[in-house]
Amino acid sequence: MAELTRREREKAQHRRLILEAAEAVFAEKGYHAATMHEIAERAEFSVGSLYNFFENKTDLYRELINMRAEEFTAGVAESLEREPDVPGKLRAAIRAKLEFFRTHQEFFLLFARLHSGEEFEGPVALPEKTRRLYVEGIRRLAAVMAEGIRRGVIVDRDPTTLVLCMDGVTNSAIAHWMHGGDSAEGVVAPEVIEEVLFHGILSGGK
Repeated sequence: MAELTRREREKAQHRRLILEAAEAVFAEKGYHAATMHEIAERAEFSVGSLYNFFENKTDLYRELINMRAEEFTAGVAESLEREPDVPGKLRAAIRAKLEFFRTHQEFFLLFARLHSGEEFEGPVALPEKTRRLYVEGIRRLAAVMAEGIRRGVIVDRDPTTLVLCMDGVTNSAIAHWMHGGDSAEGVVAPEVIEEVLFHGILSGGK
């Protein structure tokens, strides 16, 4: 792969700065209330500069969602590759997700709106690329669950259902933390989530 020129590196950096500024504004105001002027002001660019990179607000929004979805998917995939066994892979996936959304809290607010269907239609519908990445991510984890079932270390249930249960628990825990609930060392601590997911909520013998 050819090395980028200085101009290309600067352009890529400017584009990312705009996307990160847009993320903050969209998270704060929502897609419909946010304006290109506010995004430009947050990024410290002129409004005209934004249109050198993106066609309009919708294009900017979708590129932002796709960028973060790619980063998240790649991070989880890499975490799975580093672990040799099924329990290790599941723990790694949980920790990668928690760390990603702890680092990108503003994106979680956007993700939550999309995931809940609050803003699922029109210009803020989930981009097709992100839809594919989401499905691929579920399938990747379902394959891990299926392997665990074959090896006898995971309960014999539908692998996709198991992944969706894990997804729901982690999403709820992050949302609780972000909306003023217990700290990251409380309900969002990986060890707590792993204990509930791997061992259930009933005490022994019940």
